[in-house]
Amino acid sequence: MSLRVIASSPSLELSGANILVANLLDQLQRTGIETEWIVTGHHPTDDAAWLGARQFKIHRLRLTRIADVQLRQKLLLEFLEERAPCVYLPNFDFDMACATPALSPANQVVLIMHCDDPVYYKFAAQHGKLFNAIVCVSEFLAKKLGAAQPELRARIVHIPFGVEPPAGLPAREKLPGQPLAVAYCGRIAFHQKRVQDLAQIINRCHAENLPVRFQIAGTGPDEKVFFESIKEPLAAGKVLRLGFLPNPDVLKLLGKSDVLVMTSDFEGLPVVLLEAMSRGSVPVVTKIESGMSELVRHGENGFLLPVGDVKSFVEVLAKLSADSALLLRLRQAAFDRITSGGFTLARAAADYRKLFESLADAKWQVQRNGPAIIPEHYRMRRRIFKRLKNLAGGA
Repeated sequence: MSLRVIASSPSLELSGANILVANLLDQLQRTGIETEWIVTGHHPTDDAAWLGARQFKIHRLRLTRIADVQLRQKLLLEFLEERAPCVYLPNFDFDMACATPALSPANQVVLIMHCDDPVYYKFAAQHGKLFNAIVCVSEFLAKKLGAAQPELRARIVHIPFGVEPPAGLPAREKLPGQPLAVAYCGRIAFHQKRVQDLAQIINRCHAENLPVRFQIAGTGPDEKVFFESIKEPLAAGKVLRLGFLPNPDVLKLLGKSDVLVMTSDFEGLPVVLLEAMSRGSVPVVTKIESGMSELVRHGENGFLLPVGDVKSFVEVLAKLSADSALLLRLRQAAFDRITSGGFTLARAAADYRKLFESLADAKWQVQRNGPAIIPEHYRMRRRIFKRLKNLAGGA
């Protein structure tokens, strides 16, 4: 029986979770597995240019009223059943994942936990029994979920993701007097990404006149406030505002950067961190439990620093800007960590394929013979609407 893999997501926005799934589907397609991606949300103008020439099919669910979640679930179920048997990956598509009780037994469902975010643990606690397997992208996530939900342990699988590194470390030499090239690639947001800390780092480097230049790639809800807070170094040319970049351009930027900086207070296994290290960009990142510490060895291939410790970030950047030999050694070690540590896309895709092919075994089977579940926030919205309607009628 041929293997077919179908992913869904609410949008095609450029994000680590979407890059992971896009790379996985593309790699599986190249190895002979039929793959498709269906967009289920209300973002018809999503810019999908970052997907490039990937070889899988992309579909969009017919647009409905936002409140018509049951209709969207029905449309998705019809789409999946037409392609049965398949493996379905609801990629942070929690509303549509609630439809899986109504899937026929011919289809298998695999949830990917991308991030150490409470929303994933809450969803797994409520609905984890619906999934044949739950893939955690970091060892920490797998252990934490298993401890919180011991009844799911048999279905939890740790598969770290990977990237396609170049054949060798990109040649780059920091010339005397040349500023340290520091990249930030990601959402410009206070929540999770803590770009308020990044702004302080930039301002301190500018105030101390350090030979450091920051290149900021990305957009987000807090970009206006962020760039307003660094207007002096921005005006002085110490910061370049690059805006949204397609993924190939992000890779080019990382290939020309000495350092990747990340100030997040939680992550999963960040794709951008894998990409940066595979291009020899030294990670200077926060020491958080999931992701960072599984890739970065402090002082060996990068630096792990306490969340919010702006002073330490500035000190490390000053140190790297002054020591080209140290920078070169760390660049090589970062590259080696990806290539020798197994963080390659080929290895990740092989692990996923092995899992998908094993889902027919009895150990992965689950009972799914009920109706689709209306997501909790829609049920709450309906209760509020009904109460308001009753109040209006009573008045």
